[in-house]
Amino acid sequence: MRRSIAQAMHGVLSVFCIAVCPVQPALAAGAVEMQVEHIVTMSIDEYNQAMEAGDPSSWLKYFTDNVARNGLLSSQSGKQEFAEYYRWEFTNFKAKYVVKKTIVSGRSAAVVYVWDAVHKPSGTPLQLETVAVYEMGPSGRFESVSFYYDTAKAAKFFAGADKQAMDAR
Repeated sequence: MRRSIAQAMHGVLSVFCIAVCPVQPALAAGAVEMQVEHIVTMSIDEYNQAMEAGDPSSWLKYFTDNVARNGLLSSQSGKQEFAEYYRWEFTNFKAKYVVKKTIVSGRSAAVVYVWDAVHKPSGTPLQLETVAVYEMGPSGRFESVSFYYDTAKAAKFFAGADKQAMDAR
């Protein structure tokens, strides 16, 4: 009989603890990383679709107004310079990102891909093994993106990209 009373008390105590203890919502391990990876994937798909359409505007929506783009051959700061650069890129290349691997840590993502392009003015194909590092801000849009690639392959195509983008203003 003592055993049944002890079991009953244990049951009542368990229910009491559950009822009065605050319940914390369970967050999936890596929830931020999952969101960042999802947005990176969406933005890369959007880049490919925007490039196909020849209009970078849908790609640009993934970046903040104070975005910084760091390339080895050119850099841009702010949404206006960023947009001008991509108008230049979309005018001069027919390209797509072919993703090989994505690594996410916190709000940062490194994407390993091949930039498979054709330089429109010359018809020259160009494939750049590239790593892009995206930094996401609290807004859910990217504050910066940095690109790393073989500059020897790209230099002749990107020479003066900043100047040409500025002249397009």
